[in-house]
Amino acid sequence: MLAGAALRKTGEGWEFASEFALEDFIWDNLQQLLGFTPLKRQYAVKGEVCDILALNETRQLIIIELKNAEDRYVIQQLTRYYDNLLDDQPFAEQIVGLLKIIWSTQ
Repeated sequence: MLAGAALRKTGEGWEFASEFALEDFIWDNLQQLLGFTPLKRQYAVKGEVCDILALNETRQLIIIELKNAEDRYVIQQLTRYYDNLLDDQPFAEQIVGLLKIIWSTQ
């Protein structure tokens, strides 16, 4: 699964070389890792960009925000995405609800 992933050695172990490399890996392995169906990547809603949108097994929309380093404001960021997606209702014909997920390497 990690073959070809852009990783770098750190003092404590390994990490993705960039947030983009992490996003590539998650997108390519989303079904295998979490059982989610990829829907959109880098999706813009009201001037903000969600890293990954996916569907779970019951067709609920999942918001995945990736951080390659610690970020204290990820909850506020996800809340804005969630509110914007609730307002805009994209993919209404494909989804039955909206969930949110926090994903961080830290």
